[in-house]
Amino acid sequence: MQSITKTLIMEHAVFRKVFEQVERVLSATHSAPEVKLMASVVEGLLSEHGETETNLAYSALDHALADRGTLNRLYQDHHEIDEHFKRVHDATDPAVALRLLKKALAATLDHFQREEKTVFPMLEKTFQPATLWALGGQRMGSHSVSARV
Repeated sequence: MQSITKTLIMEHAVFRKVFEQVERVLSATHSAPEVKLMASVVEGLLSEHGETETNLAYSALDHALADRGTLNRLYQDHHEIDEHFKRVHDATDPAVALRLLKKALAATLDHFQREEKTVFPMLEKTFQPATLWALGGQRMGSHSVSARV
């Protein structure tokens, strides 16, 4: 088990690698449905991650900080990223869908960088290590699979 910040940073690293692979696949993609399929795969992966950020990390900071202004940009990022993906699904032209998906991926990467430079250090300054580990445990618990015999 590890802290929530380390867990989210590791997830960002995995997403960066996934995005690299998506970019490679997109270079050989020639139809809007193929682009939309790739967008759906990325959205599915990002969905749980975004919920974790909002429900664990951001809400913890919201309760600890009197001024929510520091997190408004990150909430706005999540909304903008969702809008980018929605526009991919609305596109009918393959070139437009491809451009929009690349824009969505770039916006997501920018968001990751913003979190790593602002939110994660803020979490580490605001909370005791035990709290960060407990939040990390909650995140990892959401991934655990129970085996039944």
